[in-house]
Amino acid sequence: MQEDRPIRCRFRPQCYGLAAAVGFALMPAAASAQVCHPSVSAPTIVVTPEQRRKASRIALPPTKSGFDWPDTPLGVIKTATGYEFFGSDGGYHPKELYQGQETGNGKAGSIVTTFGTLDNPLGTAPPLDVSVSENPDESVDPFYSSYGYIGGGPVFQVPAGMRGARRLLATYHAELPGPLYAALGLAASSDNGLHWIDLGEIIRFNQAWVPGHKGFEIGDGPLVLSPDGQFFYLYFPDWIADGTKDPTTTTSVSVARARVSAVLDAAFGAQPHAVSFEKFYLGRWHLQPGIGGASSDLIPGSAYSGYLDVHYNAAIERYVLITSNDTSFGYAESVDGLTWTTPILLGTYGPIAAYPTAVGLGDDPHVLGAKYYIYFTHLPADGAGWRNGKLKRLTVTCR
Repeated sequence: MQEDRPIRCRFRPQCYGLAAAVGFALMPAAASAQVCHPSVSAPTIVVTPEQRRKASRIALPPTKSGFDWPDTPLGVIKTATGYEFFGSDGGYHPKELYQGQETGNGKAGSIVTTFGTLDNPLGTAPPLDVSVSENPDESVDPFYSSYGYIGGGPVFQVPAGMRGARRLLATYHAELPGPLYAALGLAASSDNGLHWIDLGEIIRFNQAWVPGHKGFEIGDGPLVLSPDGQFFYLYFPDWIADGTKDPTTTTSVSVARARVSAVLDAAFGAQPHAVSFEKFYLGRWHLQPGIGGASSDLIPGSAYSGYLDVHYNAAIERYVLITSNDTSFGYAESVDGLTWTTPILLGTYGPIAAYPTAVGLGDDPHVLGAKYYIYFTHLPADGAGWRNGKLKRLTVTCR
């Protein structure tokens, strides 16, 4: 995929369906009133098109199709010397030898590691542009060979004292051929992003893939710890089957979960793989599988839907949801991760403003505070695709 390739469906608001999300019985009661009244700065540019082009010239292994970065939300971890950022390069990664090792997987998408600061996520060191490798056990992900794209950014660094301590889990976005049909999977790294291994899919739409459908976007959100710390929650918009090839019912926000201990044991055991997630449906767990199951809309009738980013905010003791439909950003809060306030408008930043990533300013970037940043990919509507793409940032302050 060349740097000036056409913008794909996942950058278009219509990829999120017709906003026909339907609520179900037995849903949680409405959340309490919003606590934070966010004040939002004007967007600033933190990575310019020229910085992206410079990064493409020094990336390792060398890139051959531009540097479409970040093509997913970002993952951010803090180190002793600064920050590490993880986000997909959406360019094509051919299979070839580099320094005696095979690189690339013949697909678009990757998990790029960069070393920088909150003011300059690309830094000055060469980006490590690493493809997600196929699992040696083909049964772990029988669809791997069918993906045209597999890229990730959101990462979870395992805390000390847990299985796989200091290692990384990434959620990735994988696309099947034809009109956009995406699934969510997990990848693991035991060497801080130098290599990633596919652990397999964990979430698919309720609507099955069929040839010639219109397509729908699932996003690529982070793993979020449940209030009791026992489960990983993963949020996504779902496409609900109705017996036709092109259903019109979509959810604004659905959620699936899996037990943390089971995920880590499977990811970092002798035969790495993902465990089954389960979707939240009709006010209950245990009813619907993550792969193809039905899900309930946690915010039925929301005016804002699209890419979802969820983090805990320690200052207000609530989860915070940021959503982008490629133009406008919405904001909502939750005490338990299931019941949410009615989303409000944060601002309009399009024509193409995708992949919002909220980043805390304290010791753990995944935990927000009274003040935090939101990074997003900005592409101008000039027909040049990624050529003039930028990474921008908002500053959010709770009042």
